[in-house]
Amino acid sequence: MENFEAVEKILARAGAEGRTSLSEPEVYEVMTLAGLEAPKYLLFPAADLDPAAAAAAAAAGLAGDKAVLKLVSSKTLHKTESGGVKVLAKTAEALEEALKAMHAKFPEAEALMAVEFLPHSAFALGEELLLGARSDDAFGPVITLGPGGTNAESLIKSLRPGLAPSVMPVDLAFNSGAWEAFLAGSWIWAYCAGSVRGGRRLAQNGEMVKWLEGFSHLMRHFRDGGSSDWAIEEFEVNPLAAAKGHLVALDGVLRFRPARKAAPRSKPSRNGVDGLLHTASAAVVGVSEKKMNMARIILNNIVKAGFPRERTYIIKEGVAEIDGVKCFASPAQLPEKVDMYVVAVPSPEVPRVLAEAGESGKVNGVVLISGGMGEKSGSEDMGKKVVETIARAREKNPDFALSGGNSMGIVLNGVKLNTFFIPDYKLEHPIGVNPYNAKTAFVSQSGAFIISSVSKMPWLKPAYSITVGNQQDVTVPDYVERLADEDDLKVILVYMEGFKPGDGLALAKVIEKARAKGKQVVLYKAGRTAVGQKAVMGHTASIAGDYLVTRLIMERAGALVAETFDDFNDLAALACSFAGLEIKHGNTFFMSNAGFEAAGMADGVGGRVTADVKDKAIYEAMTRTLKEFNLDSIVDAKNPLDITPMATDGAIGGVVKTALSSDEFSGAVVSMVPLTPAMSTLPKGGAWPDDLDKSFLKGAAEAAREARKPLIFCVAAGTIYEPYCAYAQKLGLPVFRSADRAVKIYAKYLEYILS
Repeated sequence: MENFEAVEKILARAGAEGRTSLSEPEVYEVMTLAGLEAPKYLLFPAADLDPAAAAAAAAAGLAGDKAVLKLVSSKTLHKTESGGVKVLAKTAEALEEALKAMHAKFPEAEALMAVEFLPHSAFALGEELLLGARSDDAFGPVITLGPGGTNAESLIKSLRPGLAPSVMPVDLAFNSGAWEAFLAGSWIWAYCAGSVRGGRRLAQNGEMVKWLEGFSHLMRHFRDGGSSDWAIEEFEVNPLAAAKGHLVALDGVLRFRPARKAAPRSKPSRNGVDGLLHTASAAVVGVSEKKMNMARIILNNIVKAGFPRERTYIIKEGVAEIDGVKCFASPAQLPEKVDMYVVAVPSPEVPRVLAEAGESGKVNGVVLISGGMGEKSGSEDMGKKVVETIARAREKNPDFALSGGNSMGIVLNGVKLNTFFIPDYKLEHPIGVNPYNAKTAFVSQSGAFIISSVSKMPWLKPAYSITVGNQQDVTVPDYVERLADEDDLKVILVYMEGFKPGDGLALAKVIEKARAKGKQVVLYKAGRTAVGQKAVMGHTASIAGDYLVTRLIMERAGALVAETFDDFNDLAALACSFAGLEIKHGNTFFMSNAGFEAAGMADGVGGRVTADVKDKAIYEAMTRTLKEFNLDSIVDAKNPLDITPMATDGAIGGVVKTALSSDEFSGAVVSMVPLTPAMSTLPKGGAWPDDLDKSFLKGAAEAAREARKPLIFCVAAGTIYEPYCAYAQKLGLPVFRSADRAVKIYAKYLEYILS
């Protein structure tokens, strides 16, 4: 865009007047400079208004039979609601009367404007759009496209989440092709483009792309860290009306502020992050020889996990060794450069400990367990000292990197390293390999989230369990970026709380990279307070607040976004179990031994999940199994199948194997109410005849692995059947406690992998 200098002058003039927003005529001027279409208008300063002369000029100068009279006032934010917008006949008499009335009603008015009326329907979907852009610390400038008009917010709230609006970070839109793809996924644009049933095209894609690119050019230039002295905080057109094949702004808001000139973040080096992921040597600082403090628990966990003792060190003066591990008085005395330097000392000691590590040149990666490094009120100075220490350390060693502070630690299964500070009697640590799960990494800003998850899912043994803490140096996107390059890694689980500036965009880019390499990324984003709750923000923010922006962008990048903690755990179970499979469709076999569950599963069928049977030979094979176990007289083969409580493990297993062997089904969901005496659902050795090894589960799990198809198991009963669930999980089956939830989560997973 060649007119940035002219826009700069408009913003500077308004800023010199103490304003943070432009008037509507100024917004139209900016649009015109950007090559965008604003309506024709005449402006009449309020101080010397001559209603008769103004009315005559408007009647002669504007086209059409109608005109729009508008208030121009920096003190009235909502013109329509306050009566500052009038549509009337374009006659000198009507205009003069309306000008007099509006001038009297709004004595604070700076000006009145008469605007050309563009005929269009305010009630037909697609004829009024909302196009907005806003500055976002995490993603940079973000563009939003949704339904427009006075009811935009209420309409969007009534839609299914994710349907609208459409969101795109400007920095991810590199060409018109990116915007074409954006429009292809926009629900509201489908109406404007006439691609819905019975619709007609109101504007060409190129017309909308022109607006998107115009907004993008402005937002890229007027941003923090850019070449301008000003940053556009929010830029909105509502409505952007489709009229006579064109898109024309019928209103406009532009808020701005002085641009921030913050220096870009100094990212840790590739080698620095790699050292924390592929550690060959480790040292611990803060170990007590007299008591089991946090650092000593970490030391014990390192030794118990199987990490080489000869490449494990303690930094402690005046002691030769602790628990069989050698001590050194300072990091400078270490016999080798260490990849992971675990610091668990009181907060006041952290700057000194880190400074010694940096000065020594013997430390690559630090895992800072200590908290109080800027994440709590009053510790900001401590946080700044840590950042300054990192910068000085990099001057001596460019590969110096710090993970934390306030980290729970890191567990690396490949090298048998466990630096969690949780004792093993409190938690079954995620050490070891689950042979039935895809290779997985778990990257979490919250350490408690990881240990809570692995405590509830003891089968989960990630190759990498990484707690990032307050991200004072290495961030979640930094880790995901390196993990995306690991060819044999199939699943990345991510828990995110807050983004450092620009890190939302960085995470979206690395998720896109990971997805392009065939990896599945399951994400939970905490901190969901919408910016739209703030009264100072306009429609763009209120329909696309922080969390909604994050979710839409991450889903577009290729993440499977979980809405609740339970969803995250369940989706993680499906991803870890099924990431190595090639699921070609969603046609699924459903079976239960209870009628209510069969009905519940049937109710969940829809979208990607179907329950069709075209080849009746499948039913014939199932009927033979039912007949073998004397069930054919009480139940017919169908899908979903209620096999009744009389079914034994043999009957259930036979039907499941038949379903899994058929090309008709991509997988199966099997739910059993385990209270029936016909099945073995309790462990051997009690005052009962049951034996879990005699259940259908082992054979069914083997059949699923042989067919390379997903098999989901449900146990609809109480805690007495936890061993039954654990047995299934050890066989590699994801387990749910209700059939309807299983189908719901499986449908979300299928939507993700089949889209």
